[in-house]
Amino acid sequence: MAIQRLTTARGLLALALPMAAGVGVGFFLHFMNRLFLAWYSPDALAASYPAGMLTWTLQGFFVASASYLGSFAAQHHGAGEDDEAGAMCWPGLWCGLIATAISLAIIPLRGPIVALFGLRDPAVAAQMAELTGWYLAETGPIALMAAMSGFFAGLGRTRLVFALSAGGCLVSIALNRWLIFGGFGIPALGVTGAGIATLVTSLLSLAVWSALFFAPRMRAVFGTWRNRNADGARIRRFCRYALPRGGSEVLEMVAFLVFSAAITRLPTASVSASNIAFSIYLLVLVPVMGLSQGVAIAVGQCLGAGRPDLARSVGWLAVRLATPVLCAVAVIFLVFPEQLAALYADTDADAAGAAARWEEIRSQVAPVLACLAIAAIGDGLHWIFRMVVVGAGDTRWTLVAMVASAILILALPVWALLRLADPALLASWNVTALTASYAMFALYCWVIAAIMFLRFLFGPWRGMSVRR
Repeated sequence: MAIQRLTTARGLLALALPMAAGVGVGFFLHFMNRLFLAWYSPDALAASYPAGMLTWTLQGFFVASASYLGSFAAQHHGAGEDDEAGAMCWPGLWCGLIATAISLAIIPLRGPIVALFGLRDPAVAAQMAELTGWYLAETGPIALMAAMSGFFAGLGRTRLVFALSAGGCLVSIALNRWLIFGGFGIPALGVTGAGIATLVTSLLSLAVWSALFFAPRMRAVFGTWRNRNADGARIRRFCRYALPRGGSEVLEMVAFLVFSAAITRLPTASVSASNIAFSIYLLVLVPVMGLSQGVAIAVGQCLGAGRPDLARSVGWLAVRLATPVLCAVAVIFLVFPEQLAALYADTDADAAGAAARWEEIRSQVAPVLACLAIAAIGDGLHWIFRMVVVGAGDTRWTLVAMVASAILILALPVWALLRLADPALLASWNVTALTASYAMFALYCWVIAAIMFLRFLFGPWRGMSVRR
């Protein structure tokens, strides 16, 4: 009966809404951090988004792989195999420890890596390198947290995941506001302050998650400490399902890095406009992304209980719930682009032509948001259909589909456009290079949505299981 509740709007939302809210506060944190950096200086804003994208290329693999413990936990818990659910946590924790070692080793190389972006402004490049170093330092803690929070989410304890995410968000926002602008005897540290705040918050959050994960009740019911292991069979099973999930994240992100690197070769005003528009896009799309994570958990629990018919019903229900939200997002982008862009304006920027510079940035945000309005609906549907099949264990096929689409439809065309296209030709079409790039992004979102929809309809995911 509890499994059947997942096919009702009330039951699915009770599981998925805390996940949506948790992902939402995470993106809200990044939104606020970029907003603070925008108020600090346009150069800091221009450095923030590519630094985050670059770092996520490494982090995404480990975080997505470790968080796939949610699917293992959901299927084992749905099948009544709580002890095995606890034992399967350890490959994910080893993944987090490996992430720590690799990311710390890469920090000394951040300068040459950032140089590959070819940023025109040396000040922006220097600040991007600074942020990248701090973001790399937090890779290990967030990968370990992803494993533990994924485990709790797979058990259905999504409200706990949200509560800790919200708490970490509040701490990080307070630290960022303090350290970026200074106060209480601390000078304004700018991007260095943003990096320190991010790392400190990650370490504090990891301490809380660890205390919960190894709490007496968790040790007794799930054997989170008793079942610690480096069992070869479990590690191979983890790698077979989780690593393709992480691989799709990182290889897709490489394509987005190419996309971002191409845009960073545009004038700084265009780069800042891109950062603003995409930050807003991520902020409003996250409820659907979080819903899709809840859908993956619900699908895992249904399949663990031997009910693939209910898993399919969960997918259709999620589509019905998400579509009105996606349409509302598109309308907001189309109707209120200037108001959204104005959130980033520095109200004190009057000296040395700074006000005119912000006006140039805002004028480029509106057409980009129009493209993102089209992209949002396709992107949201793609996330739902994708996470249904991923929650079942269909991760290797998803890896190939996502990477091929991201490279062939997004990265290479945009790179060719910005490197080879004649600006005069684009101007004759009344289209800027930045707008044309985001039009290709919208096309990519709809193509991948169609691919995932077909996999949902005809794929073998209903007969899959991560339990074997």
